[in-house]
Amino acid sequence: MQDAIFEDHRPRLMALSYRMLGSHSDAEDAVQDVWLRWRAARHDELRDVTGWLVRVCGNICLDVLKSARRQRETYVGQWLPEPWVPSIPPEAEDNLILRDDLSQAYLLMLERLDPVERVALVLHEVFDWNHDAIAPVIDRTANNARQILFRARRKMADDVPGSPLRAADIMMADRDDIAAFVEAFGSGDVTRIMAHLAPDVTLHSDGGGKASAAVNRIYGADHVARFFAGIRRKAPAGYISEIVRGGAEYWLLLRMKSGEMPVTAISFRQDDTGLHDIFIHRNPDKIALFARLAA
Repeated sequence: MQDAIFEDHRPRLMALSYRMLGSHSDAEDAVQDVWLRWRAARHDELRDVTGWLVRVCGNICLDVLKSARRQRETYVGQWLPEPWVPSIPPEAEDNLILRDDLSQAYLLMLERLDPVERVALVLHEVFDWNHDAIAPVIDRTANNARQILFRARRKMADDVPGSPLRAADIMMADRDDIAAFVEAFGSGDVTRIMAHLAPDVTLHSDGGGKASAAVNRIYGADHVARFFAGIRRKAPAGYISEIVRGGAEYWLLLRMKSGEMPVTAISFRQDDTGLHDIFIHRNPDKIALFARLAA
C-alpha cells in the first residue's frame, strides 16, 4: 500500500527534482533518497502525504544544489541542463512533466538563482505553494520566503525588463521553424541561415570536455550564422538530421549513420524576430538520454 502511494507520487517528485537540479541522474538520486525516508516515516502521522513528500524532496534538492554549484565551477566549457527526455511514455507521465518550464531556456534562466531562491520559485510557480508552506523547506520565516521570491523574480526579469520571465512567456521553436532552419543550414549559405535568426541570437554549446563545442557563448546573427556555415563545410557527407519531440520542446538530432546515437542535439527558443537562443548539446553523456525516444 505504501509502495503504491509513493509510486503514484514518483512522476511529480521526479519533475520537481529535475527542475531544481537540471540533471536526470541527480534527480533520480534525489527521488531515491525521498523513497528511503518515506519507507522510514510513520505514515499514520502524516496528514498531507503530498506536502510531506514535496517538502522532503525540496530539502534534498537544496543540499544537492549547493554541492552541484561547486562541481559546475570545474565543468569544461559551458554547462547546460540535461535535456528532459521522459523515461516512460508521455501519456503515463504526470502533466507537470510536460509543461514548458522544462525547456532548456527556462531551466538555464533558473541557473541565475541561488539554491534557496530556486527551490522557493519552483515550489511557488510549479506547485502553487504559498509563503507559509515554502518557509519550512528553505528554513526561513514566511516573510523571508516572500522576500526571497521577490528577489528571484527580479533576477528572472533580466530578459524581460519590468516583469519576470515565466515558462508561459517562452516560445520554443516548432517543428516547421526547425525544419526551415535545417534547410538553410544544409545550404551552408550565411545569408539564408541569418534569415532565421533573431538579431540578438545567443548560441550556447555544451561539450563537457568530451566533444568539440564552443567554449564561450556566441552572440549576434552574423556570428552565429557563420558558426553554422563553418560547421556545414566541415560536416561529413551523408549526415542524418531528425526532428523529435523530447518532453517540453522539439530537438534537432544529427547522426552520422542511421541507427547510431546522435552526435549533436539542438533545441531552440524563438521570439517574434526569429530564433533567439540556440542550445547545442555535444556531451555524449547527455545526448545518450535520447535513446529513450527510440521507436
